[in-house]
Amino acid sequence: MSQTEKTIDYSTYSSYKDTVASLTESLKELLSLSEEISLSHTADSIRETIEKSADEHFEVAIVGEFKRGKSTLINAMLGEDVLPADVLPATATLNRVTYSEEPFVQVEYKDGRSERIDIDQLENYVTKLTLESEEVAETVKEATVYYDTNFCKNNVDIIDTPGLNDDEQMTNVTLSILPKIDAAVFVISANSPFSQFEKDFLEKKMLTSDVGKIIFVVNCFGTFSPEDENKIVETVRTRITKYVMDKAKMVMGEDSREFAVYKRKIGTPRVIGLYAKRALTAKKIEDQGLLEESNFPEFERALETMLTKDRGTITLQILANKITNSGTEILRSVVMQENALMMANDEFMERYEAAIGEIDDIRNKKRAEFVKINKAANQVFSDLQPVLDSYWENIEEAAMHVIDSYSMTSDDFKRDKLKIVTSKMTEKIKESIEDRAQLICEQIQNNINVAVSCEAERLQSFEDEFFESVTKIQEMFVMPDKISKNGTAADKGIGAALGSFGVGAAFLGFREAGVKGALLGGVTGLVSFSSIFFTTVLALSPAWPIALCLMAVAGLAGTFTAGFAIDKLLVNERIDKYKNNFKTQVKKQFHEMRLNNDFTETVRRQVFSAFEGLKGKIETETEIILRDTQETLDNLNSLKTEKNNISEREMDRLHSIAEKASAIVSDAYAVRKVISDSLDNAAENNEAV
Repeated sequence: MSQTEKTIDYSTYSSYKDTVASLTESLKELLSLSEEISLSHTADSIRETIEKSADEHFEVAIVGEFKRGKSTLINAMLGEDVLPADVLPATATLNRVTYSEEPFVQVEYKDGRSERIDIDQLENYVTKLTLESEEVAETVKEATVYYDTNFCKNNVDIIDTPGLNDDEQMTNVTLSILPKIDAAVFVISANSPFSQFEKDFLEKKMLTSDVGKIIFVVNCFGTFSPEDENKIVETVRTRITKYVMDKAKMVMGEDSREFAVYKRKIGTPRVIGLYAKRALTAKKIEDQGLLEESNFPEFERALETMLTKDRGTITLQILANKITNSGTEILRSVVMQENALMMANDEFMERYEAAIGEIDDIRNKKRAEFVKINKAANQVFSDLQPVLDSYWENIEEAAMHVIDSYSMTSDDFKRDKLKIVTSKMTEKIKESIEDRAQLICEQIQNNINVAVSCEAERLQSFEDEFFESVTKIQEMFVMPDKISKNGTAADKGIGAALGSFGVGAAFLGFREAGVKGALLGGVTGLVSFSSIFFTTVLALSPAWPIALCLMAVAGLAGTFTAGFAIDKLLVNERIDKYKNNFKTQVKKQFHEMRLNNDFTETVRRQVFSAFEGLKGKIETETEIILRDTQETLDNLNSLKTEKNNISEREMDRLHSIAEKASAIVSDAYAVRKVISDSLDNAAENNEAV
């Protein structure tokens, strides 16, 4: 039974893996067909997609403040006490759990060394449970736990992160992996839901990423009444929603199109209450009733859905789009070959030269588009210049406000208290300039996102023109007075590809959803542009936006803290004199930081990197098609010098290729239809919420 005749489900790990395997097999068939008709560039592109798919796995990070039960939660997911957990803050390094039939641990040290140890020795390398283990942990970069567990057997890696707010260095370790993960589980304690640090971390760090890939777990349920548990979950959900929306308003503007789209896209945050320790016990003794009481199955289902239906959708799009792209190119080549071989030599040469000229024209138009993209990038950077010019003034203003508003009394000038006051004020300045820098960075990112998205929309006209030109080349070799043996099969296949979703959508790229149009790897015909607007730039370069914030803020605060020494001021000066001197010292620090930290250049690189992403996608996708088209023409030119007519055997060969490619493309559209319906339903549900 073909995929067009059956229901396609990818809501579970097993069904998702089956769908991926089926699509991969289709790609392998197309790889063979493309090699058979000498489409070398299409073949290389298919091969690259297959290799990337084979290496794909999901990464889930477990984050939260120390002693929220993160390691216990992971052990419950695994069903065994694999990671060390204790009443004291335990995890002191980044621990990764991945699948292996043979259990062991590979420890990677910061100096480049690597060591294999037994699992029962893990706590001696990655915890703070003893002075000795803490000293060793300081030298460890990452510990990978290889373990035979069903959860990780589904190509899922679990990352146990150090407790937030336990140690600044460990918090930075956690921050460093956030841009790279597929999903995050933010663990909160039911006993003290949402501390100030958790609120600040969520607002300032995690909301830079897409909150849609976070599951919030409220741990230690089972110690409250059901009514209280429901109240706690609802309180947490309400707070998160408020934090998310308030932050988005600040970054995007409440009345902006981007905010309206973002609000529809986010929907309701996933918040689940559970009791991880009870779930672990239940799995150990295989007590299904106790497991249900822990509410752990609901969490596992939510995570599975997030990975397969949310993150996994991207992989399915990559594969299905590559099938329709490559399959249609094969069909196009078959039609060209068959018709060209039936032409008289003189007629073929005339059309051959016209086709080569058309390819040159396409490339000239592409170069012209690249000039426009460069101009757009320059314009964005120019529009950002006022923000960049006032960046340091903005940061300094935040610091001055802290000093002016800081409450002091005459008692603060006592020698034993002044250093404490100075230290507290310095920390408040650091926090204030981090907050201000973070907001400015996110607003800059949003402006770049909007600009790149608008440029992608503008490029749709070039994309349509490109595919019209490619179709024109094929039509040059159509012989209306002769009917090819392959006409029916090829026309049917191409008709399905071009008719169902439009010319451009038939040639979708193999990157994440996010940018409108085939050449940019988007999902034209599957999802409207507005419903995926917010992830546009992230699809081109997933890590850079958050990297911009982290680079700017970390460098800023670090330089400020390292070079500041206000406690040398005379202790008997009045408060206003003290604060004025404090301001002078801070301004001096900012002047030095400005000289050593070229924030403008950092932003310039990010702007042009984003627009280069557009150019790179267009260049890659168009050249695959153009080079294979030209190679097909050149091969046909060589064949025409050897023979005038196509043989019956050659006709049968091309006919077989066309039939196979047509069936594969048709099946791929069934997958695309399921994905399209799923995304539409998700968008409608979010809007309803």
